[in-house]
Amino acid sequence: MAATKGTVVPFSEATSVTKLDANTYKCFLQDAYCVGAVPNGGYVASCMLAAARVHLTPRGQPDTLTAHFEFPDRTFAGPAVISVDEVNIGQQLSRLHLTLWQGGLLSQVPWIDSQTSRRAVLAYTTHTNLQTFTGISLPTGYEGTDAAALPPLPDFEALKARVRDGTWEEPEIPKHVSTLMRSLQNWHFYIPQKEPFSPGVLDMWIRLASGEPITQAALAYVVDSFPYNMHTFLAAPEIRQLLQSQPDPQGETEEKRAQRAEVKERDEGRAALWFPTVVMNLEAKTALPAEGVEWLAARVTSKQIKDGRFDLDILVRDVDGELVALSHHVAMIVSVERNTKKMGVSSKASL
Repeated sequence: MAATKGTVVPFSEATSVTKLDANTYKCFLQDAYCVGAVPNGGYVASCMLAAARVHLTPRGQPDTLTAHFEFPDRTFAGPAVISVDEVNIGQQLSRLHLTLWQGGLLSQVPWIDSQTSRRAVLAYTTHTNLQTFTGISLPTGYEGTDAAALPPLPDFEALKARVRDGTWEEPEIPKHVSTLMRSLQNWHFYIPQKEPFSPGVLDMWIRLASGEPITQAALAYVVDSFPYNMHTFLAAPEIRQLLQSQPDPQGETEEKRAQRAEVKERDEGRAALWFPTVVMNLEAKTALPAEGVEWLAARVTSKQIKDGRFDLDILVRDVDGELVALSHHVAMIVSVERNTKKMGVSSKASL
């Protein structure tokens, strides 16, 4: 069901699915989870995984172990159909091929119109029961590296009271950004108050704005949700310095002034850009408690931003430092007009 525009929609409600037949499910992509006219890719992925969970729970495999998502077309707020193809059903692991369809949906079998319905998102997923998954465990050398260290623990209660704790702060989202990127309003992001703990790395603590706990079902949305100013942390230190420092008419060369002007112009143009995901991979490392958790820590890095394409690596941990999930993205940087332009195929649906 659609929600009133501007209202908060709990994640559990926004990702609810209804079974249509043995291998088909429907959901409603909510406007509150959109960036511009397009629902957040991680949110859409979560809806697809919700269908997979319903599909495999009777077989005792409710948890996603791995998922690979391709985004060949834009989605939009409104009804969608998720079809499930059982690639392989095993005793410990089962693999599914999921397709999310929009446009030209039907109210009866076959639920989609072959002429007008669009394959908006495709996924290959592996499912299991993480609570009963057993086998050998062996510490790795990575666990002793700086990259594996949990960032400083915040004063959680102070942050919830909107008080800086000396290390972390919640950045204020400019109004024009929050209006466009409505999905951001579903999260509280807490980022380093001063400099990144490591150059080119964004460490952050997150919790859901609705007050709900973060459950296993939300991990795909977790790894595709970032503060609006993420790029200022991923940028090289010299670029970040240009963004943050004030001009010095007396001590700057003409070249430095030109550099600063170019960087500032790009930063101010951030709201005119859209960062659509091309490919997203997710691996669950640890099962969160069934009741969920209030806080998670995420570390985001990018190896290269070039020619309108970039990569993201995301590492998610709980407050005890336990590794929860890993994710890798391939994304693009394009004009926001690509997000909001009218689609060629009718988005009307009867579901």
